[in-house]
This record gives sequence, structure tokens and C-alpha cells, in this order.
Amino acid sequence: MTENQLYVVSYDIPDDRRRIKVANLLKSYGERVQYSVFECWLNRTELTALEKALKQRIEADTDSVRLYRSRKEHVVILGIGTITKNPDVWVA
Repeated sequence: MTENQLYVVSYDIPDDRRRIKVANLLKSYGERVQYSVFECWLNRTELTALEKALKQRIEADTDSVRLYRSRKEHVVILGIGTITKNPDVWVA
């Protein structure tokens, strides 16, 4: 298994049903840090599975989902919030 890396996932989905499906999917992979932003610690296999599942839930011509690979030591928080910890296990 490869080492987990921190990914920031943001989305802009105008349709309520699809947006809820995407949010519920992301909850099983990481932690919601803002309304449409999640931080997820993923290995390569999990990242591939998440990308596949997201593609099945969105409409490519109207929805936008972005995944950014980040490094924990480069995260700056202004105001409230904490840096998402790398969990031992996520339930997917």
C-alpha cells in the first residue's frame, strides 16, 4: 500500500440531489472542513476509487469537482479550524 497523502476536494454542483450524493461520498473518504470542501487522506488506490465514484455521480457539463494534492505542513488556517489528521482507518 502506498503512503497516504492529503487531498483537498472542492465542488460546485448546482443540482441538490447530485450535490448531496457527492457530499455523502466524500464523507466516507475524509472530513468536511467547509460547506463544499473536504480534506481527505488518500493512498493511490483510494484516490483512483474516489475519482471513479465522483465521475459516476456528477454531470461533466454542469458540475465541477477539483482535487488538490497538498502537504500538511503547507496548510495555513486563518480563523477557526484545525488541520485534518491522517486517520488510521476511514470507513468507505
